[in-house]
Amino acid sequence: MAFWDRIRKRKKRKREQAMTEEAPGSVREPEDDSLPESNDTQGEPARLSRKELETEHIIPKGKAEQKRYIHDCCESVKDCEKQISIAKTEYTRVTEYLTDIQKIDRIAGEDRASLLELCKRIQRLLQERNQYKNRTLTITERQVRRFDRYQDDLIDEIKKMYQNEMYQKAIDSDIRHLEAEKAYIRESQREIIERQDFLKKLAKGISVLIGSLIVLFIILYFNLDSNMTYPYIGTLALAAVAAAVIFTESNKNRYEIAVSDKKYNKAVELLNRTKIKYVNNVSVLDYNREKFGVKNAADFENLWGEYCKTKEYERRFRENTEQLAKSNDSLQRLLDSHGVNDTEVWLVQTYAILDDREMVEIRHDLNQRRQKLREQIQYNTDTKTEYEQHIREVVENSEFGQEILKEVLDK
Repeated sequence: MAFWDRIRKRKKRKREQAMTEEAPGSVREPEDDSLPESNDTQGEPARLSRKELETEHIIPKGKAEQKRYIHDCCESVKDCEKQISIAKTEYTRVTEYLTDIQKIDRIAGEDRASLLELCKRIQRLLQERNQYKNRTLTITERQVRRFDRYQDDLIDEIKKMYQNEMYQKAIDSDIRHLEAEKAYIRESQREIIERQDFLKKLAKGISVLIGSLIVLFIILYFNLDSNMTYPYIGTLALAAVAAAVIFTESNKNRYEIAVSDKKYNKAVELLNRTKIKYVNNVSVLDYNREKFGVKNAADFENLWGEYCKTKEYERRFRENTEQLAKSNDSLQRLLDSHGVNDTEVWLVQTYAILDDREMVEIRHDLNQRRQKLREQIQYNTDTKTEYEQHIREVVENSEFGQEILKEVLDK
């Protein structure tokens, strides 16, 4: 309730004032007759004194003015009665609180021990409850609700994501290896083609050389009448050897080109299959990351750990709530058995039951409130009496008094 909050505020202010209170023997400022200022009104303009708030008595003249004056007085009487009723109701409530404190103080024996044990348990449960509420977790509520739908499969899904990520690394490595293999095969084919072109040029050069030698030998034979048998044989042998070498190397190059083509086609086939695996594995990874709202398997595992902590906190919070409800019910039943009127308010005031100093502070505050309520009731009672006296004076001293009063009361 609101007045308990004011109790805490006043206790806090008193502790602050105790640190700055005046030294013993200091001279206090003279008191005036202004209304007491509570600490809650600090910073507000100074309140008017009681003398300044006293009502002034006027003597209305004329029927209209007397009627208005009596009407205003009646309204003021109604306001006073309303305030008296409100203050008395609150006074009764405060008195009941004080009576409850007395009843609690009179609890003794085993019931007293049970009361203190229940209050200690409630205090402990409330402290634990605050710890659960103030927990620091990085997982969001939305993420928790998302994991709730798959809580039985989370461990398997984390393992699958780790496996898929490792598989993805292997696929990436295979693609790089196959791309390098393709490039190597292409480079080998280019070298073979260059060798083949060289052989063609070499064959043409040797053909021109042999032809030139034959023409030279013919010229020498007819001009010098020399025997050209051996040169012819040597030239033909050279031509045969060159042709054999060129033919052998050409066949070897064609074979190597055929082999490299097969290797290249095989590498392309493997690369195409690997690319298909790449696309499918990436799709699975992207889908699962979107499904569970994670960045990768490591993030998935970390959030899963936070999720487990959250579920544990929720479980403990539920248990705490159940234990707190049972303890509160036990405390209310115990207080009710000793005639305490408002048992519910003590559920959040168990510290006062445990600490006599806190109970004294509460009792002191309630007594101050009762005193203020008595002053308020007395003030409104006196003001009501004063206004009633004003009405009687006007009615008795005016020839239209009874008529005016009847008209005002009829309204």
